Amino acid sequence: MQSSAEEVDHLSHEKANSSQDSKTSIKTNKLANENSPYLLQHATNPVDWYPWGKEAFTKAKRENKPIFLSIGYSSCHWCHVMENESFKDDEVAKFMNENFVSIKVDREERPDIDEIYMKSVVATTGSGGWPLSVFLTPSLEPFFGGTYFPPTPRYGMPSFSNVLRSIAQSWKSDRKKLVDSASAMKSSLVEMFDYKKSPNSKIDDSILDDCYNDLASSFDDQYGGFGNSPKFPTPSNLFFLTRYHLFRRSNLALTIVTKTLDSMMRGGIYDHIGGGFHRYSTDRYWQIPHFEKMLYDNALLVLAYCEGFLLARSAEYELVVEETLGWAMREMRTSEGGFYSAQDADSSEGEGSYYAWTPDEMKSALSVDENLSRNFETISNYFSMTRNGNFEGKNILAVGQTNSTAGELGGSKIIDLVVDAKKLLLEYRDKRPKPSTDDKIITSWNGLMISALSKAHQIFGKDEYLSAAKTTAEFVLAKLASSDAEGKIKLVRRYRRGESKVNAVLEDYSFLINGLLDLYESSFEPKYFDYALNLADTMVLDFYDKSFGGFFQTAKGSTDLIARAKDAYDGALPSGNSIAALVCLRLAEMTSKDEFRNLANDTILAFWDPISRQPSSFTEMLVALQFSVGKPKEIVVSGNQESAETQKLLKVIRNMFLPNSVVILADSRLEKLSPLLEHRLPIPGESPKVFVCSNFTCKLPAFTEDELEKSLAN
Repeated sequence: MQSSAEEVDHLSHEKANSSQDSKTSIKTNKLANENSPYLLQHATNPVDWYPWGKEAFTKAKRENKPIFLSIGYSSCHWCHVMENESFKDDEVAKFMNENFVSIKVDREERPDIDEIYMKSVVATTGSGGWPLSVFLTPSLEPFFGGTYFPPTPRYGMPSFSNVLRSIAQSWKSDRKKLVDSASAMKSSLVEMFDYKKSPNSKIDDSILDDCYNDLASSFDDQYGGFGNSPKFPTPSNLFFLTRYHLFRRSNLALTIVTKTLDSMMRGGIYDHIGGGFHRYSTDRYWQIPHFEKMLYDNALLVLAYCEGFLLARSAEYELVVEETLGWAMREMRTSEGGFYSAQDADSSEGEGSYYAWTPDEMKSALSVDENLSRNFETISNYFSMTRNGNFEGKNILAVGQTNSTAGELGGSKIIDLVVDAKKLLLEYRDKRPKPSTDDKIITSWNGLMISALSKAHQIFGKDEYLSAAKTTAEFVLAKLASSDAEGKIKLVRRYRRGESKVNAVLEDYSFLINGLLDLYESSFEPKYFDYALNLADTMVLDFYDKSFGGFFQTAKGSTDLIARAKDAYDGALPSGNSIAALVCLRLAEMTSKDEFRNLANDTILAFWDPISRQPSSFTEMLVALQFSVGKPKEIVVSGNQESAETQKLLKVIRNMFLPNSVVILADSRLEKLSPLLEHRLPIPGESPKVFVCSNFTCKLPAFTEDELEKSLAN
């Protein structure tokens, strides 16, 4: 089961509820006192699990036992398989308890721990994934690891029991060799994270062409996306390509984006009934997904479809944004405004069963409406339904790539039928056993949702999106942030059921700052700009590597890690460094502070060597680079925000794809923070106007929509 960390991101099985109720006789381990859904799933295992922390470390040192570290997350399918096969087995648990100190870590709560030990496993085995299974010395240094181990030897993998026995015996008979190996691995890990700005490195925008060529060569021109199977959405690739389309006037770059967006939204990876995207497609055609839904995937894909809409003007893209945000606000949001992390792939009836349909089920669901019932064949054809199905005898709904009944959105009566049908199909589906929801709230992922909602508001003008973005921002700032004695805002990473816990990592700061800047550009409320600046100061103070450039994943002062990770790989999520570089560039334009620009450029240069070797692995960092070299526009709107004339000018700005730009409303409350506002505050009685500046030069103010459009286009 070992594969790449992305490909073994098989997700979701069943969800345990919580720790032992005091009135029951169920025996629990030390995970029962935790609040992570993933850790609580293992609280009743016979394994004497410990959470990551001093108690476990002290026990390992006192008893001189190796540590077995198991890392996963609540919706990880193979994590649940290994639990059911091994961690619930009394004999296996007994051996583990006698010979190891066993620690469970939720990778979504502690990505910093996962990053370190995943690197060690990939370095020694060539692959990684979850569950991550690593053996450590009492000093937390890794000496052996893998991913999923079966209960009996198969597929060339040893059984978990054999691995345990071998490690235990080696610890007793040849401990020095293991300790020496672990010490060498620790040194290797420190070196792996030792990215630094080379004195000879300089930013060269030809790297953008190299990245484009890499992506174009792996593009599937028949079905969209990159590579064969499994296929992941990879929004960062799409963000890079939309900007490359502008930067190099590449029509093919845009074609790659639109083909991928079209294929995903018509395939089974998209939930056509409830909205939102599943984790990835198991096939080349986007037809059969792995059914888990992640908050971060959907936030990023909303942003991708928003950008696609601005470039292609597809009404279908607008519908995808509407339905995906509808799902998130309906099923993934607390009453207070925070967004949950994920929905599982499985329900009590099995993996994917909640999403699969037989023709008879669809016919039954539509039978309550005479018109829909009469048009059942048309609707079922639209969704590519067959009697035999495409998934375990049932159908995962998809809109055929060449489905003649689909027509163009808005151009056929079929669309009206489908919209009405979806409502009844959702009502019918919601009566089935539902997949569980991981209800922890992660700061960085909520930052992505703030961005998604803010951008959707800007483009489509729906007040409900702006209201939701504000509510989420206020929730995060109330529950996951606090101010120190000097007024600096500090973040924590996770909130669940009244508990705010776990030190924030770099992505929590950078993603939230980016979201707050997007929210400011949607609402023009100065407090969100203030929060973003405050958090940026904290991010630089606590995470920036003053010696060699770039940001560490963890804040200074961390004491429970053997290495301080610093990385910029852009995978399912953009890296914290990539977004940190981007927000520094945005703030440089908004505040005219060269310090922010230097931080961003030094961050890009810190990773220049790996970017040069494999640019398509750093597409979000290259988005920041494109902002840096793309002559960013500083757009100052001078006028009463509530006036119809000002709103018309804002609509012009928001209807254009201007990724390398910042927008500020001239407001006396921001005058000290942004020199751009000097002499540009609105004058009572004068018509609103917009100043467009670039490279320290401003054009004549635009007073009309036509003038503004021409000014922005040049």
